[in-house]
Amino acid sequence: MIIQACHKIENQTSCQANIQSRLEGPVDQNPHSILRAAIEATLNEARLAIDVVTKFNTLSIGSREQIAIEDCKELLDFSVSELAWSLGEMKKIRAGSKDVHYQGNLKAWLSAALSNQDTCLEGFEGTDRHLESFIRGSLTQVTQLVSNVLTLYTRLHSLPFKPSRNASSTHDVSMDFPRWITDGEKELLLSSPSGMHVDAIVALDGSGHYRTITQAISEAPNYSNRRHIIYVKRGVYRENIDMKKKKTNIMLVGDGIGATVVSGNRNFMQGWTTFRTATVGE
Repeated sequence: MIIQACHKIENQTSCQANIQSRLEGPVDQNPHSILRAAIEATLNEARLAIDVVTKFNTLSIGSREQIAIEDCKELLDFSVSELAWSLGEMKKIRAGSKDVHYQGNLKAWLSAALSNQDTCLEGFEGTDRHLESFIRGSLTQVTQLVSNVLTLYTRLHSLPFKPSRNASSTHDVSMDFPRWITDGEKELLLSSPSGMHVDAIVALDGSGHYRTITQAISEAPNYSNRRHIIYVKRGVYRENIDMKKKKTNIMLVGDGIGATVVSGNRNFMQGWTTFRTATVGE
């Protein structure tokens, strides 16, 4: 498994030694322990890649390249978080939990971490690719390690995300809601804006707390443990919304399709990377 975890890695000896060092002796050399150690090694590699990318911030480079570098730092930071969350799910699985959601979460986080590096490299389209050539190796290493971990996990769990026959259904057909949604959240989803508690109101005419969604999100609490509801009144909001990682549990509620519209206009020809052209991105 350790050999497979380092498949196609440039320095396989170093990679294998790194994973081996994270195991707590011969007793700890079971499949799930090796998988945990492989995720930890991948997490460390992602952090090293951030260090490599950050070094280019001090260079005098073009605006598109600067945006691409900032994209890469943010995307790699996402990978670090997603790998850390994967370790959390791995811990629950190793503790003996059979909850299918933990396994599903693990694959979801790893899959997300797999794609971030490609998105980073796409940001260098339209440049002379000089900077890209310097950081590509580090990013490729991270992507390959994540891919190897996903492959190992899939081999360990031939049907990893399918509940057993005896497991209760994860979907309540009568209510048409997944069972993991709480009663309070069901009521929230079924409510109209006028019938729910909202934390902030956005309105173009100035009748709310803010005139833009961006401002409302910016002033929302960071790392909130409860749902922070922002009601966006009818109108066309011409803005690109960047939902930072620290803005957790934010819920945007509008007046309906065609009534509350968010329309960004960034495009590649204006100098934006694909990552930054999303109307609502996170």
